[in-house]
Amino acid sequence: MSHININYSSGGIARWLDGFRDKWDDFYPSERWAFDKIASLNNTFGKVLDVGCGMGGLGLALSIRHALKGYQGIDINAQVIAGAQKNKGRFKIPVKFQCGDILKIRGLKKGAYDTVFSLSCADWNIETKAIIGRCWQYVKPGGFFVISLRLSDGPGINNIKKSFQPIAWDARGKPAEVANYVVFNAREFFRMIEAFKPRASHVYGYGYWGPPSRTAVTPYKKLAFSVLIIQKAAPGAKEAISAQLNFPLDLITEAAYD
Repeated sequence: MSHININYSSGGIARWLDGFRDKWDDFYPSERWAFDKIASLNNTFGKVLDVGCGMGGLGLALSIRHALKGYQGIDINAQVIAGAQKNKGRFKIPVKFQCGDILKIRGLKKGAYDTVFSLSCADWNIETKAIIGRCWQYVKPGGFFVISLRLSDGPGINNIKKSFQPIAWDARGKPAEVANYVVFNAREFFRMIEAFKPRASHVYGYGYWGPPSRTAVTPYKKLAFSVLIIQKAAPGAKEAISAQLNFPLDLITEAAYD
């Protein structure tokens, strides 16, 4: 049964993002690793689609250090997109922002983007697998899909009643908005990648064990906070998928064997 994604609307999210996540050092080491990895594989990030773009900080941070041909941001929060529109003047490349659910938004061309990002996006909403599948459709052959997510060596979870995190508070200090705290079993996620159509050719990953956020309500004691780069096969590429994974050994071995 299909579920509706959370239409995040809190102004607290916009206030938190204002002036944050728009500089290189604002991003996690795993995210910066992914950015530098793509730069080492390709001379440019090309045309970028950022799903869950916030105020466009990723585009600003990347464009200072790396080459981008253009940047398009999508976010479900209207107040965040309003802030992003005000940031347009800080860009020196073509930029566009749209408000909406990536599963419903119109005007995006499939296979048109060299690099598609979903950082702190797909695993904070309801239709996580559908969001991942839609992002993959927009990647060019030979292009890259970059996603951050939480992995476990145990069962995964996508149930906001059992795993969630307050992300904005009202004036009384009570949660104004609650996010879904999605976790994938590592084996399940790698099998998802194997089943991608069009298929993937390479997977690069970086992850590390850590405790859940102090404000998260979730059954997990530890999670592998991970960023993966999934490259779409170019015409004529070999059938096999190659992988370079910088993950804790116990997570990889649990994912590899039944």
